[in-house]
Amino acid sequence: MNTLMYDTYTIFWRELKRYKKSRSGVLIRLIQPAIWIIVIGNTFSGTQPLIQSVGFEGEYIEFMAPGVIILTAIFTSIFGGVNTLWDRRYGFMNKALTSPISRSAIALGKMSAISLISALQASLILGIALAIGVTFPNPLMIAPIMAIVILFSLGFSGISVMVAATAKSQETFWGVINFLGMPLFMLSPALFPLELLPDWLAAIAKLNPVTYTVLLVREMMTGVSEGGISIILSLGIICAFVLVMVGLASYVFTREVNKPF
Repeated sequence: MNTLMYDTYTIFWRELKRYKKSRSGVLIRLIQPAIWIIVIGNTFSGTQPLIQSVGFEGEYIEFMAPGVIILTAIFTSIFGGVNTLWDRRYGFMNKALTSPISRSAIALGKMSAISLISALQASLILGIALAIGVTFPNPLMIAPIMAIVILFSLGFSGISVMVAATAKSQETFWGVINFLGMPLFMLSPALFPLELLPDWLAAIAKLNPVTYTVLLVREMMTGVSEGGISIILSLGIICAFVLVMVGLASYVFTREVNKPF
């Protein structure tokens, strides 16, 4: 167990160093969510009566800010597996696989680093939201919100690492990632209340872990509960999602990562 933890930490620290060197990448990954929260938030400000009809009394930008924070977490974590792709292509993975380090530790270290990086990116978006006027009734909730983002991102980083370990080309990786990322975000109450979705779409949204994460973070940020979904239920679904994805990612990575790229 100690060896697994040490190996995981080694890979985790290596991934964080790569992130630190990629300053341009940090800025690029911030552009899309920043545009969403500034431009889209103001563009749809006229829809405030819609969100008020389901009991949300704040501004629309305050309603959508939690969704954009989760959008940041989704795309940072789901794109994070690209480093695994480069490791496979340029030889680092072959060297790592021939060393005594556990393959599961490689996968866990990468997923842990990606989830922390996602939280760092999300915290910057939270800062932008506060700077443009989004109110935060209880600043003490910032730390728990970031903990939820880390937990949620761990699940999506598992998806990313799993796809990167099995992809036969860059095109396959990006195709699958883009196919999953935005649809999962749009099939959630990130932009509009769950109660306003058509019944069939709301039913699909309730199968989406993004839905429960958005609702949980929104309740923590604004104090408004939606859809009759409790905090305990949201946490349970998020934890189940993460456990399944991390377990699958570790299994698939161990079996598939050494195959030719």
